[in-house]
Order: sequence, then structure tokens, then C-alpha cells
Amino acid sequence: MAITAAVMIMEVLTLVLGSLSLLLLVLCAGFDCWKQDAKDPLSSVGLSVRCRGLWSECIFDNVADLWTCDIPISYLNEHPAVLVVTRVLVILSGLLSFSAMPAFVAGMSCTKLFPDTHTRKRKFSLAAGTTFLLGGLSGAIAVLWYGIDTVQKYKLEVSFGIPGVTYELGYSYWMAAVGAACAAASGFLLLAAECFQARMPGKEPHSTHPQLVARWQATYL
Repeated sequence: MAITAAVMIMEVLTLVLGSLSLLLLVLCAGFDCWKQDAKDPLSSVGLSVRCRGLWSECIFDNVADLWTCDIPISYLNEHPAVLVVTRVLVILSGLLSFSAMPAFVAGMSCTKLFPDTHTRKRKFSLAAGTTFLLGGLSGAIAVLWYGIDTVQKYKLEVSFGIPGVTYELGYSYWMAAVGAACAAASGFLLLAAECFQARMPGKEPHSTHPQLVARWQATYL
């Protein structure tokens, strides 16, 4: 059936996008280069590359071929609000994407982890889709707030000619942005697949006992 094939394709895409979102969210926290020195006249002369992340700030010396990182003594020190909120939301987004995967696998139409009842699978799928959406939403808020703050500071420093190193968005930021988009897309696809599956004939949950239905039909015949 065409609807069954469409549902299976959506589930496969959800699995791919969900796994990709989880991978990218882990990588963006691991590489931790959310800002990098901008290539403009106010930046350094190219002898080093600077990366500023959520947890540390690193400098790569092109001459010595060496990374040196400055890690704060305590993460409980006073930090800008945008940094603290971005940390929390990125961690939350990764945890939500991770917790959605088991429920999604259990609710897939091709898995047999539990007794094959449509109602139970549908509950798992709806829970996974909602969790993916929440993970994508938290990641999107973090990415949007951090991006706006970085761009505003960059434009301010360039327009006033403030000396020093100016920063633009780094590759970890873009990995987090794609990861949040993949998580949100996974949630939308999974919920759309459930809507298609609910319209399939023979898939509606039967709450009435078959004998009672037969009796009811015989009464009016």
C-alpha cells in the first residue's frame, strides 16, 4: 500500500535525521569552537587561529603547530547570560534527542520489541516525536540567541574600529544549528507518519469487542 510505503520512508528518514542530530550535538560540544577570529583588518595577522567555545578558549599557533587552551577553574563562576543559557539548552537538546531514540525504535512499524499492539507502538511514536520536537526547539533557541549576540558584537566592534580580535561564528555553531534542525525535522516527520498511519484502514484501535459488534449488527438486521 502507498501509505504504508510512505510511513516506512518517513520512519527511515526520522532515524537518519535523529541519529545525525545526536551526532552533531555531541560534536559541537566536543570541538567547542562556537566563535573563531574573523578574517578582517582588525583580526590577527594570521600567525594564530583563535576559537572560543562554551567551555574553553583555545589558540592554535601556526608557527609552532600547537594548540593551547584556557579552561576556567570553575564553571560556576560568573559568566554572561547568553553563555550560560546556551550551555544549558545545548545539553538539554542532546539529552532529549538521546532519550527519544529508544522510544522511536520501539514504536517503529518494523520492530518487534514489544507485543505487536498498534496502540502501544503509537504511544511510543508520539512520545518520541514530541521529545524530538522539544529537543529541536531548545537547540534552536540556543543557536538563535548565541548567533544574534555574536553578530551584534561583531558589527559593533567593526563599526567603531575597536582594536583587538573580532569573532565570527565558528564551525561548532553551525554543527549545533544543523543538529537542532535535524531534531526538529525528525519530530515533524514522526508525527506526520503517525497521522498517515492513523488513516490507514485496519489500523484504528478497536475498543469494542467483536462479539458485541456482531450482536449490535444482528439486532438491526
